[in-house]
Amino acid sequence: MARRRDNFWNEKAPRYRKYRGAKERALAEFRGYSEPDDLSEFSHENLGDVIGSTLKKMGLKDRFDEDQVKAAWQEIVGDFVAQNSQPVGLNRKVLIVQVLQPAVHYTLERMKGQILAKMQARFGAEKVRNVQFRIG
Repeated sequence: MARRRDNFWNEKAPRYRKYRGAKERALAEFRGYSEPDDLSEFSHENLGDVIGSTLKKMGLKDRFDEDQVKAAWQEIVGDFVAQNSQPVGLNRKVLIVQVLQPAVHYTLERMKGQILAKMQARFGAEKVRNVQFRIG
């Protein structure tokens, strides 16, 4: 079976680029990339649309803001408990709360169902699935 010459080494045809001047080559080297010839796809009139589409492409459009939980913590649990505990993060829809004293930890464990219900009522059940308390 005879092989064709153009497919012998599995070579691709060479790609030719538009000539770029010294200024464009220097800018490309400084930036680490060269700009495409057609920039019309990058021009947008509304910056909000650009940010929204970028967040959607990255999967961050519906991302939950942990700062909202930290701000609402005092309202949900009360002043005394909020002074001795604070939410430190939201990992895989589980709210992690750092507690200073074992007595407050015990109190929060007893109130866990109520706290979770209030969190889910405020932020949605799909955002907060569970609450964990850690002494530290």
